[in-house]
Amino acid sequence: MFERESVIIREPKKLSFDYIPDKLPGREEQLNLLEMIFRPVIESGTSEYAFFTGSVGTGKTVTSKFFINELMRYSARHNIPMDYIFVNCRQKGTESGVLYQCLHHYDEGYPDRGFSPEEMLRALRSHIERSGKRVVIVMDEANILLKKGPVNLIYQLSRMSEESLNKQMSVSLILISQEYVIDRLDEASRSTFKKVNTIRFDRYSLNQLKEIVRYRAEEALVAGSYDDGIVNMIAEMASTDGDARFALDLLDKAARTAEMRPDGKIIPEDVRQVGSLVFSVVNTAKLEELGRNELFALLAVSRAIKDKGYIRINDAEKTYHIVCEEYGEEPRKHTQFYQYVRDLMKQNLLSEAKDAESSKSMCVSLPDIPSKELSKRIEKILGDPQ
Repeated sequence: MFERESVIIREPKKLSFDYIPDKLPGREEQLNLLEMIFRPVIESGTSEYAFFTGSVGTGKTVTSKFFINELMRYSARHNIPMDYIFVNCRQKGTESGVLYQCLHHYDEGYPDRGFSPEEMLRALRSHIERSGKRVVIVMDEANILLKKGPVNLIYQLSRMSEESLNKQMSVSLILISQEYVIDRLDEASRSTFKKVNTIRFDRYSLNQLKEIVRYRAEEALVAGSYDDGIVNMIAEMASTDGDARFALDLLDKAARTAEMRPDGKIIPEDVRQVGSLVFSVVNTAKLEELGRNELFALLAVSRAIKDKGYIRINDAEKTYHIVCEEYGEEPRKHTQFYQYVRDLMKQNLLSEAKDAESSKSMCVSLPDIPSKELSKRIEKILGDPQ
């Protein structure tokens, strides 16, 4: 096993979501806006701010990383002291968690507990001042942080340069969110993230998806292993949601499926086969749009239903309490849990089924995905239990 050489995939990492390509088809306008907003950081060392908003798969994260790479390359060429910190707020969903990740950038031995947010802010300011570098802090999935209410951190970070005795200190922020959350900030922070600095990421058009798939295929696959028909087919399948991540997932899995044959070509049947497996109403991108309590509710259903066709909502709620306890969260009341289930139904992530034994009892069932697979996907998104 594993000894056969690849006949289609030349550079597999270039099909990964984490890969930062040399160009970003369909996001030229957003990059131009970023250059305009952050030019003063380069030219005079001022602090600037930007807010990205758009749904999953619209290129927010990859655009931020692409821009930061360009910023760092330009700074290095012109001897401008520049640094950046990238924080995923889904993984570090508290003020202390975000600050710890920032401090860990400067001090890998910094303890992960025992200090208040105020003490951590002072330590971070001290590290930045000593570094002598202009810093850009990117906070991905900031909506996860702001849903919990802590907006003081954004204010403190945005005022760090002004409050420092070192007038050369520059701390800029980029907030990334699937939804518009600026109105959740305090008035002072809202004024910092001016409307002009909001950069919107619309869903990709069919033509943009074609360009993205074609470019990644050229980078990652062996020439002649695919044709324009394959590119168009994949783009059309992903165009329903305008989701580039889904398009790249289809390309990757179709290429891997085709690798099982010796002819070295991706054929339409490969794309169709992969599509039947991943083109589900319960794809990962859709799950990542859910809040934690919605994920807890869906995880409870998927665990409780096992091999049953449906489950009573009361039984699902019992499992929901167990899930919340496992992840160290306070379970919501019955009415709120019922609303989570209703919201999941509206998104076609759950469906209602009448209980064969009692028509008075509401029952729910899962769509076209095995319960074990759904549980694994949700657990991966939630991370390790506390």
